[in-house]
Amino acid sequence: CPFCHVASGKNPELVAQMGEQFKTVAEGGSYTPPVPEIKKLVDAGEAVYVHMFGSGHGNGFLAAEALYCANDQDQFWQAHDKLMTNAGYTLLNDQIKNDRTQAATLAEFLAPEIDQTYMSECLSSKKFESRVTRDVSKNAELYFSGTPHYVVNGKIFGGAVDFNAMKAELK
Repeated sequence: CPFCHVASGKNPELVAQMGEQFKTVAEGGSYTPPVPEIKKLVDAGEAVYVHMFGSGHGNGFLAAEALYCANDQDQFWQAHDKLMTNAGYTLLNDQIKNDRTQAATLAEFLAPEIDQTYMSECLSSKKFESRVTRDVSKNAELYFSGTPHYVVNGKIFGGAVDFNAMKAELK
């Protein structure tokens, strides 16, 4: 999902294609990607981050499984940040395309952030397929369409919203 990549703050190449509204403060713009700011709050013990896959752009299902596999090894953020790079975006959309026979390729890409053998076996075994399928169902039940979505103290923010728009809801 291009908007998930923008919100991650890890893909300046894609941001350059998406438009001036997503040009980050670090790049001379005004946009503050929400995920790095939320991660700071999580790391400080001031927030909880729950990641659920939403099937907004089709080629992220296997990547979502990879994030569950990484989380299983306490490596969620490392895998997340690598997948959210331009190289990750290109790999997922141009080569992997949710093709499980590409599990070893995805595992190789995520190494050394996560053990390559574990990742390949986890993806090939479909260990977390049902969780990703559940995520898609839950998103539909919550009437979330498009991606990403954030819920901050009960208020829903949809899309690659600027973190500053969420600040007022942080208590």
